[in-house]
Amino acid sequence: MDKDVQDRRPVSTRNARWAGVIAQRLQRAGATPNGISVASMVFALLAALCFAFAFRATGTGTVQLCMLGAVVGIQGRLLCNLFDGMVAVEGKMRSAVGALYNDMPDRISDSLILIGIGCGLTELPSGPVLGMLAALLAMMTAYIRLLGGSCGIAQTFSGPMAKQHRMALLTLVALLTMLLPQWGQTLLSIALWLIIAGTLLTCIRRTRLIAAALRAERPTDV
Repeated sequence: MDKDVQDRRPVSTRNARWAGVIAQRLQRAGATPNGISVASMVFALLAALCFAFAFRATGTGTVQLCMLGAVVGIQGRLLCNLFDGMVAVEGKMRSAVGALYNDMPDRISDSLILIGIGCGLTELPSGPVLGMLAALLAMMTAYIRLLGGSCGIAQTFSGPMAKQHRMALLTLVALLTMLLPQWGQTLLSIALWLIIAGTLLTCIRRTRLIAAALRAERPTDV
């Protein structure tokens, strides 16, 4: 099996009929995998700006509108993450720099969204620090995954707070904030703490999995 295919994140939605139809239409429209990857950062920036400015204006309507924009941005980012790979692999449009475009926009998108949330917590002075810490740990989960790949181990996408889990949590919290705007900052700060704790556990778990796999390959090593 091609290593790029082997190291793809397992996504059940990839096999859905609607996903295949949309990927084919994107390809026929002239979309490229790298272009779709760049578009994911635009959606992430939308989510980040919505989180950052949601509580800086008065009125629950503004909060609800910003949370709706954040949900659209997060889900748009995830859909781009889905379709760039489908157009590249199933559509046979992989490029020499595809691996760069596949991973770097993800790291930038994570950082934008998490730091945007932190900067939007106007009632919490340490909000920006929490956002940056969450972004750093999210990047560490990806670094450890790629480090395992560089050691010849199949990349592990395990949680408990992998990318899809982080984005699912933030989508849920944004929807809850639309219903309970007065609790929005509390809910988002809790979400950041959950992401910090979860990504730390994810880093530890992935490191242990990689170490176990390396020891299994080289049982005579000390």
